[in-house]
Amino acid sequence: MTSTRPGTDLAVIGDFGPYDALADVVHGLYLDGVSTRAVDVARTWLALTEAAGDVLTSRYLRYIAAIALQDYGRHGEAVAEATALAESLGNDSEPVWRAKALAVLAESAVRIGEHGRAIAALAEADWHLRSIRVGTYGHLSASMAVALSMRSLNLLEDAETLLVAIQDDGSTQADLLIALESAGLSAYWGTALVTIGRQDDAGVHFVVCAQRAVRARRIAERLGDVQMTSRAEVVEAFALMHLGLLDLAAARARAAAERATFRIELVDTYLLHLVLGRAAVEEGRLDEARERLTLVQRSAASAGREVWSVAATGALADLHTVEFGPHEGMDLWRSVAQEALQRSWSEREGRFAALQDRSRLRELTAHSARMGRAAVQDPLTGLGNRRMLQEASETNGGAARPTSVIFIDVDQFKDVNDTHTHAVGDAVLREVATILRVVSREEDMLIRFGGDEFLILSTGPLEGAVALAHRVHGAVRAHSWDHVAPGLEVTVSIGVGRVAETGHASMLAADGALMSAKRSGRDRVVVDEH
Repeated sequence: MTSTRPGTDLAVIGDFGPYDALADVVHGLYLDGVSTRAVDVARTWLALTEAAGDVLTSRYLRYIAAIALQDYGRHGEAVAEATALAESLGNDSEPVWRAKALAVLAESAVRIGEHGRAIAALAEADWHLRSIRVGTYGHLSASMAVALSMRSLNLLEDAETLLVAIQDDGSTQADLLIALESAGLSAYWGTALVTIGRQDDAGVHFVVCAQRAVRARRIAERLGDVQMTSRAEVVEAFALMHLGLLDLAAARARAAAERATFRIELVDTYLLHLVLGRAAVEEGRLDEARERLTLVQRSAASAGREVWSVAATGALADLHTVEFGPHEGMDLWRSVAQEALQRSWSEREGRFAALQDRSRLRELTAHSARMGRAAVQDPLTGLGNRRMLQEASETNGGAARPTSVIFIDVDQFKDVNDTHTHAVGDAVLREVATILRVVSREEDMLIRFGGDEFLILSTGPLEGAVALAHRVHGAVRAHSWDHVAPGLEVTVSIGVGRVAETGHASMLAADGALMSAKRSGRDRVVVDEH
């Protein structure tokens, strides 16, 4: 995945970074259910990969930390990690990483009750997914992330469609993960239907679950993966239990438990304890059954996995009935848990409609953006042009009105063109535009005003604009320009002023300050505080 030559930096090949082996180790911890360890190691190594400039591995580590936090029920932290991952992408399109970050954000938002935010994030993730080339590793991994996010919102048909679309011949570790997730989706679907009283509808999903689990087990056996073979057997055992084959299910589950380690963070571990708990009830080992079922109920509730928590609650109510006889308190306990899940299930159609509406709106927005971008975007730098400036001054569109203008001029730009060619001059303008994007805030409007002149329209107090101007000035001076042309040095003169009115007159203060900066020797920031 990486290539080196003596005296050169590590070079990235394909979808992976130079330190990808670190991400593999962390991913292995995650798959084994060692979620807290995975988070700790990912965060430790993230400092190393970021310092080394390995952007891709840094993204993998941050993503694995986010999904590991989800498994441990730390959804607030997962949202923070996903948000940091999205923000680290800057202005780059990066549809794979945007889709994955937004999918994590959507799933964790569901767990903490922010369903509107979850729908918005999921719609955006689905939009980015459509732009990823099918058949690539990026498309596969992003599809899985979005499918799991859809499952968290009980949009199970959509999740199913995504997972089926990326299934392959079963020869790789990725195929194994997809097969196991597909089996898990069917187990979840069937269990949700059982817990809301639709047992007749659940049967077909447990049949499909068993079939998919067998396929996953066979792939794992071909790959020699004992841990994943055992996990697939547990999913199969869970399906067999619901199909009325408890003795066979318990035998399969016990055999799997002897060969592998099942940590409570894994959903497969819930299934293991649900099967062995039910078997213990049938065999009269009620204390063991209570211990197993209580473990599932508490762990699932803590992780925000409502379906599995409700399933364990129902099984505990059944155990209490076996032990002490019918009691209306147990019926009430069971019904309260089921009603909560029923409400969530009944909102499926509304969530689907909301997702469709968001997707259609995103399509329209993107279409409008494509049509209008050429008219308001500078083709060389990608910043806004004068037309964008004019439209912004005429219609604010509900956005905060700019209060300050920062006028930037590249010093001695004609000399750059004359000495180093116009191609170098164009490269300088592109680099300056990149610096502006990096140091500016999201709400700042960036404009190439013409030639070597740039504008930043800023909101907030003048002091904030002055600080931004100094960041731009310092960043241009500190920037290494040798890669553009040997010996090249670039500085800028900057004027800052308040916006007094709309239209071109709004820039007069900043323009005057810029002239003062140039007359005073250039390479400085001048502020008109009037």
